[in-house]
Amino acid sequence: MAAIVVGGVLLLLMCVLAFIDWNLLRPLVARDISTKTGRAASIDGDLKVHLWSWAPSAEINGVTLKNPPWADRDLMFRAKRITVSVSLARLFRGQIVIPQIEMIEPVINLERDSKGRASWQLGTTAGAPQDNTRPAKIPAIRRLLIKDGRLHVVDEIRHLRFGGSLVADDRSGDNNASAFKIQAKGSLNDKPFALDAMGGPLINLEPNRPYSLTSHVTASDINLEAQVTVAKPFDLSLLDVKFVVSGKDLADVYYLTGLALPNTPHYRFAASMHVSGTTITGDDFNGTLGSSDLSGKIIVQTGAARPKLTAKLTSNTLNIVDLAPTLGHPEEKSESSATSGVGRKNTSARPRAKQESGRGPSDSDPKLNAMLLPDADLQVNRVRGMDADVTYRAGAVTAPKVPMKEVSFHVVLDNGRLTIDPLSFVLDQGKFAGNVHVDVRADVPETSIDMHIDDVDLSQFKMAAMKNAPLSGSLIGRLKVHGFGHSIHKLASTADGTISFIIPDGEINEAIAELTGINVTRGLGLLLAKNETKTSIRCGVVDFQAQKGDLTGKTLFIDTTDVLISGRGDINLNTEALSLALQGNPKKLRLTRVRAPITVKGTLAHPAVGIDAGKLAEQGAVATALGTLLTPVAAVIAFIDPGRAKNKDCAASMSDASESIHK
Repeated sequence: MAAIVVGGVLLLLMCVLAFIDWNLLRPLVARDISTKTGRAASIDGDLKVHLWSWAPSAEINGVTLKNPPWADRDLMFRAKRITVSVSLARLFRGQIVIPQIEMIEPVINLERDSKGRASWQLGTTAGAPQDNTRPAKIPAIRRLLIKDGRLHVVDEIRHLRFGGSLVADDRSGDNNASAFKIQAKGSLNDKPFALDAMGGPLINLEPNRPYSLTSHVTASDINLEAQVTVAKPFDLSLLDVKFVVSGKDLADVYYLTGLALPNTPHYRFAASMHVSGTTITGDDFNGTLGSSDLSGKIIVQTGAARPKLTAKLTSNTLNIVDLAPTLGHPEEKSESSATSGVGRKNTSARPRAKQESGRGPSDSDPKLNAMLLPDADLQVNRVRGMDADVTYRAGAVTAPKVPMKEVSFHVVLDNGRLTIDPLSFVLDQGKFAGNVHVDVRADVPETSIDMHIDDVDLSQFKMAAMKNAPLSGSLIGRLKVHGFGHSIHKLASTADGTISFIIPDGEINEAIAELTGINVTRGLGLLLAKNETKTSIRCGVVDFQAQKGDLTGKTLFIDTTDVLISGRGDINLNTEALSLALQGNPKKLRLTRVRAPITVKGTLAHPAVGIDAGKLAEQGAVATALGTLLTPVAAVIAFIDPGRAKNKDCAASMSDASESIHK
């Protein structure tokens, strides 16, 4: 009797479900969607359900989903029709398999604002920022059709805007590797964008059998070829990706990845990456930047509030010119284009440096605006948006005019604080090394630089007109500055600190030493005859103090056997204008001698050397100037290298020079 009752109830239920008007349930279904997504939902068309099948389906017409109130666009999703079916047989076995999803004329608007709120973060009405975004796990889909779709994405964090079409087609009857296709075309930040992905027919898809897609992405000058294998379709938390990417500037990859990479010359890289949850690992990253090779291991972690890049990279050979874009000297681009990166972007033309009449290039010279210190701005929003821990070493270096053999550094980026420590350039003889700290948490980045020059042999540096180097001996020095600004030029324009160099002993070409004393007959004669006789350097000190971007020469002298060379002047790091003078004081009587200083005018990029004949120096004036400049240098030596603070040669030459000029 009980079985008859149950059977009757089930039959009655089946009849009710067979003839029910499902449109009566539209408000209930819309309310359930709103509850689960945190977005206001509505169904304006018919709701149809087909239960009597091994693949029951539902058809929803005119469904809409609103964006959160803070978004610019009111609508997040709208579709003319959505059809979804489910496999009952697989469901009874504990598997969710979707035989078909069809969307007709979907419109998708996704937004993320500058506060990090994202409209696609469902489940919250406000779309609050989420600290942990795990890859989606999508049920296996055996037929996916998207017709006449439109996609619009705005991301204020990445400064990304995309608008274009989205279609998907599955020719289930074609058993080939391109039976399933997804296409997206449009513009990314006003530059052409296209995505083409294809794979085998989804009809053969099994939840526990890997499925592969090949894809080709072009975004402006970025070209990406990738093969993506989903171990368990479509669990996007477990992927294997092989890719080749190339383009003009690696910093532009930010728009596709969200990683703040530095500006570079043209690049091409290949890698095999494994995705496991929120960790992406690649052990065979390799390729080229400009004419330099680069390879190593990279790890990207996306589970925290900010993605983190960890990498250990090496180059067999680094061409030092390939580092120029990173420092703000990008490859030639039109004025309207801007580079990006940990990147940097081009800024407006900088002020001209004032030129002395008849010295160097004229005001109308187009090269006058080509300053030495780059003025490309650091993209602080990108630096704040990620963390990093990257080590790099180049085993061999190609550097014009500089005998360099190794470059290495360790970069740590942590919550808006960038540290490069150590930063090392190893020469054939000597080293330039230290650290850099940049704090980008404030509106204007704050930078501290502390670099040491350790025992650099000056004989490594040769002049084209001479067979041998004009100077020899050991050079030690230190650069310690602190300033503010988005670019190297702006930092220098505000810098406070000290730049000091010492030559404890060495040799200088005799012709150059004589010319600083303007012994016309002897100096020019030696130079024109290419006489490379050396004269000893007892001590040399160059000490500049920086204050708000003005470099003032506090101590500038080289004490040689025959001539005491001293200097004075300053360098304006904002305009990069030079105003320096060198005066030679011979220790022996010279019959043909003009007491006029050698001047260095122009700019850092275009220095102009001459003789200031209008300012013939008198013995008393020379003595006064030298007496001012030849101040005790123990503090300078201690600043550079405390171990040499009591250098006997420098102390003796200071004393002798003081006696000489006051005789």
